[in-house]
Amino acid sequence: MVDETPIRVHTNMEHKGLPFPKDQAMGVYSSIWNADDWATQGGRVKTDWSHAPFFASYKNFEIDACECPVSLASADNAKKCSSSAEKRYWWDEPTLSELNLHQSHQLMWVRAKHMVYDYCSDTARFPVIPVECEHHRH
Repeated sequence: MVDETPIRVHTNMEHKGLPFPKDQAMGVYSSIWNADDWATQGGRVKTDWSHAPFFASYKNFEIDACECPVSLASADNAKKCSSSAEKRYWWDEPTLSELNLHQSHQLMWVRAKHMVYDYCSDTARFPVIPVECEHHRH
């Protein structure tokens, strides 16, 4: 979610044999893409290099999460950041297990207006559909 709007959904499909990142720490990373064909709709979106150098910045960026120190083992971090009778984390709330109707419509809007690349439909790069794409709605 970005500003309460869903921008991506990754459904837990462990019951179908697909790994799901629920027991390990996650990180936040960003980069500026390098204008490869896959990121420019096959070269249709031209990069104007005269505007270089390119910068990215963040303002009022907050993460509401459970800190996972590197010094702790992965299993210990998973236990530390899982809800229990004493402490319930927001990410374990039932309302976050799936999108409501309004959020589903928001996600469709985001995809229609802002998504320029979906690796699940990139048959040139991935002639064999990645296994997670067979099960997720894209």
